[in-house]
Amino acid sequence: MPKTVELKHFRIAETKVDPERVRAWLDHLGAYEFDPFEGQYTENHTPDSALLIALAAKRCYMSFEVGLNPNVTKVRSEWVDYFDNILKSGHGSVLEHAVFSFAIEGVSRVFTGEMNRHRAGWAISEGSMRFIRFDKDISFWMPTSIQDQPGDSDSLKDRKAASRDVFMAAFKQTEELYSQLLDIWDMTDGDHDFAYKKKVTSCLRRIVPMGVATGGVWTGNVRALRHVLAMRCSPAAEEEIAEVFTGIARELVKDFPLMFGDFSEENGYFAPKYPKV
Repeated sequence: MPKTVELKHFRIAETKVDPERVRAWLDHLGAYEFDPFEGQYTENHTPDSALLIALAAKRCYMSFEVGLNPNVTKVRSEWVDYFDNILKSGHGSVLEHAVFSFAIEGVSRVFTGEMNRHRAGWAISEGSMRFIRFDKDISFWMPTSIQDQPGDSDSLKDRKAASRDVFMAAFKQTEELYSQLLDIWDMTDGDHDFAYKKKVTSCLRRIVPMGVATGGVWTGNVRALRHVLAMRCSPAAEEEIAEVFTGIARELVKDFPLMFGDFSEENGYFAPKYPKV
């Protein structure tokens, strides 16, 4: 029987800075008194991703400290105020320096079709159905919209249950047909080279529904990530991508308030105070 899966995301990498080389750069610029690794800059654990954005923004105006730029007579001494000003002023280009990488699993080709439209600012490595052959199970995520929810009427529960049965039947039939094709092409017992297996696997994937569970790695810069959160953490978004990115938003708002703290949650969704950055 087909198996259902959960949607999972894992933040597997993020931007890191090199303190020694940052110090050499700042000294080269003459910003001898500015130390982003001491004092108030570390009191609230400024992450490297936010630090890199701040350094890039300060370089734009040579505003590391008073005196480097004759036009600058004062500088913001608190990172919270500084980042709020970056977002409020729409200085979004500096956000592109910092990146986060997410491994996202259990999602369907419905999800990847939606997500991969956001190519600007993202690197995408998706599981290849040309190379990855299915065995006995073709798993999928059961949409939340046909799962029982508190307050459902008896009629709605009946329709949801009937829909789930149809989903299971569709994937069961696909498994059976896919298995037949594997037998036809002697894929399970034959001694074929990889080129043969790849060619057959590429052909057979065409009968697999776009709801099949897959996954991959998505790396996005902060500007691109904020855009996706603003677009996809919404009741108007497709339900699967909304579920994945509301989970990501909840994590980023908690762990990286300087860059994502203007996002507020309401009824399980997120919206930014500064949508166009």
